[in-house]
Amino acid sequence: MQLPEYEPALRKYLEEENKYARQMMRGTAKLQRQIAKELRQATEVDQVPPPIETRSGDFIYYTRQSDSGCVVYCRRPVQNASAAVSGHCKEQVLMDSDKLAKKFGYELRNLLVSDDHKTVACLATKHDDGNSSHSESSSLLVFSLSGNGEISLLEVLEDVFNFVFGLKDTLFYTVLDSKLRAHKVLGHRIGCPQSEDVSVYAESNDECFVDITRTKDKKFHIVNSSTLDSSELQIFPSSHDFWQMRGTGKSGNSPLHLIRPRQRGIEYFIDHHDGEFIVLTNSPTNDNSTAPVLQPLPFRLVRSPTARPSSQNWTELFNVADNERIDDVEIFQKYIVVSIKRQGRPAVLVYNRILDSRSELSLPYDGNCTVRPTPSPQFDASTVRICFSSPVHLDSVVEYNMSTLAKCNSWTTTPLHMIPSEYMVRRVTVSSSGGQDVPMTLIHHESTLLSQKS
Repeated sequence: MQLPEYEPALRKYLEEENKYARQMMRGTAKLQRQIAKELRQATEVDQVPPPIETRSGDFIYYTRQSDSGCVVYCRRPVQNASAAVSGHCKEQVLMDSDKLAKKFGYELRNLLVSDDHKTVACLATKHDDGNSSHSESSSLLVFSLSGNGEISLLEVLEDVFNFVFGLKDTLFYTVLDSKLRAHKVLGHRIGCPQSEDVSVYAESNDECFVDITRTKDKKFHIVNSSTLDSSELQIFPSSHDFWQMRGTGKSGNSPLHLIRPRQRGIEYFIDHHDGEFIVLTNSPTNDNSTAPVLQPLPFRLVRSPTARPSSQNWTELFNVADNERIDDVEIFQKYIVVSIKRQGRPAVLVYNRILDSRSELSLPYDGNCTVRPTPSPQFDASTVRICFSSPVHLDSVVEYNMSTLAKCNSWTTTPLHMIPSEYMVRRVTVSSSGGQDVPMTLIHHESTLLSQKS
């Protein structure tokens, strides 16, 4: 996909593959559901972790599954909240994906609620003969939301790929070009015709894929133009009014601020917290070269002041040892959770920004597992959930208190008819033919006798 001369043939091939798949799978929707049901029954769930609840204003938001297995988006008022919701602490169903399909003919992809809790927007695809559309673009259904959870359809925006809310009844979304690449960010004022939407950013490089996101503290929007091996981010204040100059005959200055120019082989991701930007990047330290970086560099965590976010102002925030590599970062109001690999084995570090200290979580299975931090939209959360997978547990979820590092809750899923305690999992190192030490994970039943040649 990075070589333009191959794109026409590749696109034709993919379109033919999709067409063939639709033809071959036509009329098999019931069979697909039956197979999915059988696969679910093949897994014994010891405990199902409850959904992550997110406190926002006077409400707590969460998802659950309906009796039919569909996703239901819900909220409930916080007890002792404002008078507007006083006495109504029962669950409010914002959107039932099954009912959305039956009433409007759409399959739900994503749902977001505006900052003032008065608008719900759903990214959804239109159904076709009982099967969801295979188009990459979706429709954006915008609903008004009352204090008791009742919704009413306001408008439908077409050809939307991704979206985030803005301030003051606005939202921003991306659209695809003829090559099915998100290439443009548009701003929409709710209630106005889509034809009047403003252009926020347009990418002319057809190797790039554009996305629009928002910092976790909701103070900045981020326009990310990325390729397979590079990224270029621009930010603008969430408070900026793109519609202010409309009708005045003045264009105004662009509010977008470039963080770091694109460089092949260099990626970076940003968030904002307490007067500074937090950046995860694999850019070299003290290197102003713009030449392509052919060998991947390890990621590091840096920061810069809000008023000077450009890369020349980056300073080190969090260092790891030479035998450690940063995999992922999750930002919270008081903490930064950093997932690393230490000589190939996972570890999770918690950096306390208030105390300027770091600690390490105790992982299950003696660390013989893979680690996937669960993204948490709640900025001021005090707990974090980590997903683990091991050869004898399909998935385990452990919730940690980031202050005490103690385990608050845990939930496990194990394969049917398998007793994990009967199996041994251990990490060994073997020498390759080239003389390199290669870490390996071995699993065997406890009754198995191993010899040095096994």
